[in-house]
Amino acid sequence: MSCYGHREDPARFVDIFNRTVAAVRGKVRLSTHLCFGNYKGHAVGMRRYEPLFPAFQQLAVDEIHLEMASREYAELEIISSIAETHDVSVGIIDVKSYFIEPVEFLAEKIRQCLRYLPAGRLSVAPDCGLSQTARWAAYQKLCHMVQAAHTVRRELGLI
Repeated sequence: MSCYGHREDPARFVDIFNRTVAAVRGKVRLSTHLCFGNYKGHAVGMRRYEPLFPAFQQLAVDEIHLEMASREYAELEIISSIAETHDVSVGIIDVKSYFIEPVEFLAEKIRQCLRYLPAGRLSVAPDCGLSQTARWAAYQKLCHMVQAAHTVRRELGLI
């Protein structure tokens, strides 16, 4: 939906999505992933969330997952308004790059996210699936992401 939502009425996509998940809504935890595609390491859609909101605020999900790392955290402030109604998962690992994000770099990105929403509303993840990322790089990136999350949780007294 986020790849092509700007081409049509985003509210129409929300309606289709919500009707699709209506049978399980409230019975399971639902999350939706918004990104801009990954065709051979390149986005396929307009790389902006702003045209999709506030319509996407009406998605019948518990959590909205946003691609942020490959976009240099552009529009990060949007997580504040999303957190008013949904949990937010922020993509802090760029799956389109072989730069292995250092733990402290990722911890700082998590801290930046926490300026916009409470810790209880935030989770972190890769931008997208790691199917096109070499296993060695994916493993290192995920290990660093987990270590960064533990670092920030310790700072907040959550562990």
